[in-house]
Amino acid sequence: MTGWLIDINPRECPPDVMDTPEPYRAAWERHVGEAVPGDGDPEDWREQAARLEAAVRVLPDPHVRVAGRSYGGPDPMTLAHYGAVMLRPYMDQLSLPPSNADRYDLMPSLRPFLGRDVRSAPCDGDAIDAAVRGMLDRHPGAGVVVKFMLRSKRLPLAFIDPDGTFMQTDEYGGKPERVPFAACRWAGYGLALFEGEPDAALVQRRARMRYEYRVQVIGGEPVCGAGCIERFTPADNTGERYDPRMEETRNDGRIESHPDIARLYEAFAHEVAHALRDEATGPYVIDLYLDDDGQPHVIELNPQSNSGLYALDMDALLTAIRDNPEQFMPDPSRGGMPGCLGVREETCI
Repeated sequence: MTGWLIDINPRECPPDVMDTPEPYRAAWERHVGEAVPGDGDPEDWREQAARLEAAVRVLPDPHVRVAGRSYGGPDPMTLAHYGAVMLRPYMDQLSLPPSNADRYDLMPSLRPFLGRDVRSAPCDGDAIDAAVRGMLDRHPGAGVVVKFMLRSKRLPLAFIDPDGTFMQTDEYGGKPERVPFAACRWAGYGLALFEGEPDAALVQRRARMRYEYRVQVIGGEPVCGAGCIERFTPADNTGERYDPRMEETRNDGRIESHPDIARLYEAFAHEVAHALRDEATGPYVIDLYLDDDGQPHVIELNPQSNSGLYALDMDALLTAIRDNPEQFMPDPSRGGMPGCLGVREETCI
């Protein structure tokens, strides 16, 4: 039986820690330290506590490693891994099977599931500008979104209105202003390091995305999901593998229950995962939305490790992880490099 190493980032407890589920507090106190009220972010802490509590309960032979503290357990190279991956990963984390989910733009099989016109552009300002103009011409009145694909969150998304303008932010703290889009205004010198790299930016027709939802895919199979409600954590799960609660417009605060949409997303996620079986590697998440006609589409894929959990059924997730240890087992022959996992210290929300 495979033993497991559980990596935990020791977040400060939130002010309302005593109102959280008792099993979360008990697991935290046993493996991390006293759960005393503090100034920590409630959702962030509850997600870490949910990962810890479910992992030590479901995974066989668990060994907890708390970031920044000494670890005296078995050799990490002999254990399957679950938990947060830091910006500067442990060497054993660098040899985990990499996920390519953050480069979903390079997966031809995914394109039919996106539900919107998308084009890739190289890391060249003129090429990105031309791709944006072409998208605006093909879809009058729709607008454009540009995403930098080579490094997650290195550049903000550019939301371009149908008239070709976007809100330019000032990195020095000045007031944002609406100006005509140009890659140099959006990225500044951020493109210089990657100049000439192909498929650097994804230029997309802007679409209204309703009822955003996240599905976890382990071993190539969807296993559970929840609506992208940022104030929800696994402590809010009601025991359903595909939680039916969603917001029609993300962060609008109007939470609705839609079991029919949850079932639609479950079936659609199986269709997507099957189509990607020869292209997507490692555990990953699928973010979904409904268009105005009620049809499901994919927003994006992300590696699973640090992705936000929302009101997820942790038992369903950890059971699937337990049953697919090969996706979480380090391999010294890989000799990974920083960033190879496609994840960052901060949770993907």
